[in-house]
Amino acid sequence: MTVGETTRIRWGDAVLSAVAAVSWAFLAMAGIAALGLHLLDADAAGSLGAMTAAAVALAVGGSVTPSGDVSAFGLKGEATRTAIDIAPLGVSLVGALLLGWIFVRSLRRAGVLGGPELAVRIGVLAALFVALLGGLAWAGHDSITIDGKTLGGLGGLGGLGEAPGAEAEG
Repeated sequence: MTVGETTRIRWGDAVLSAVAAVSWAFLAMAGIAALGLHLLDADAAGSLGAMTAAAVALAVGGSVTPSGDVSAFGLKGEATRTAIDIAPLGVSLVGALLLGWIFVRSLRRAGVLGGPELAVRIGVLAALFVALLGGLAWAGHDSITIDGKTLGGLGGLGGLGEAPGAEAEG
């Protein structure tokens, strides 16, 4: 490419690489989240699909708002008007690494790119990521009844600060 030559932005390639990167990243994140929830026996306590969507939303910076009797989480009184804001970092890491790897791989295959095309590819990737995250938040918006005392993988969530062997109030 010479100095006076203008480059044409390849929109099809930009959209296709963004779709591939975002979809594989979200699929991997959902798989890791579902596996983790299954290993915690959370699928016996509620809907695995909605919990998986909520875990992926948490992994990318979202929050979950509990309602009703949340004493199983150790919250009482005014503390029940809160949001669970944990970050499943394993899910985040898998998604970030896969998203970055596939995006960089598509850039290598494209060859030498000008600044405008690179900006378009990054913009399309970010827009698609946010759009898919919005769909995931919609899918995870569900009412799930969880009895924290039945979650075997966590040793029961009732009375989080108790010594082993002690019983929870309630």
